[in-house]
Amino acid sequence: MLSLLSGERGYCSLVADGDGARALRLGEGEALTAAAKEPIAEGRARLESDRGPLEVSWSPAGPAIELGFDGTTVMVHGVAASGEDPSNGAMSGPGVIWELPDEGWTLARTAWAVTAGSRLTVLVALRPEGVTEHGEELVGAARIDPREEPLGYLEPLLSTEYDGDGAHTRATLELWEEGAELAERGAGRRIAGAGIDVFRGRLEAARFAWGFRGEPAAGGYEILTL
Repeated sequence: MLSLLSGERGYCSLVADGDGARALRLGEGEALTAAAKEPIAEGRARLESDRGPLEVSWSPAGPAIELGFDGTTVMVHGVAASGEDPSNGAMSGPGVIWELPDEGWTLARTAWAVTAGSRLTVLVALRPEGVTEHGEELVGAARIDPREEPLGYLEPLLSTEYDGDGAHTRATLELWEEGAELAERGAGRRIAGAGIDVFRGRLEAARFAWGFRGEPAAGGYEILTL
């Protein structure tokens, strides 16, 4: 799964597997949905919509990290992305690629935030098959700063608020480093979001405005249900 930002409010999330790809693009006006019937090429995707093609490309921006918990591994890559769509034209900005396991889970939450100084905070929560409670999800998180070595959090916690329609509107992060007396805390609110059907499930995705230690950050929060 790829998520990227563009400008002050633009956002795009793309889910791909061996059957092709589905994408949600938010900008001015109504959300744009697009699909590709063939597997996407590495670093580039072209998807068709009823308003014309959506094109997205990306390249690495910083190290890839591996989040492992309870025998499950998720690879996370920060990227620089760009593209164009028929409704809003060119887009470019930071993004994140999440390489999720092929099986063993029914719901994935991915939250991420980038500061003006390019510090990237990422969190992923997987709900194993047979589990129904939010508190039983497997959670991993890390911080990637261009001036430091990547840092994995010992105990990351995610709390989510929903509106009356079931859309995730606010979130808080509590990120505990090993040996720390206080957690790093972050809070985010929804800027724009929508949902699309993707292969075996449903993606509810939103651009979020985040804040960490008084520093603003931009990013996203996606919920993929199988």
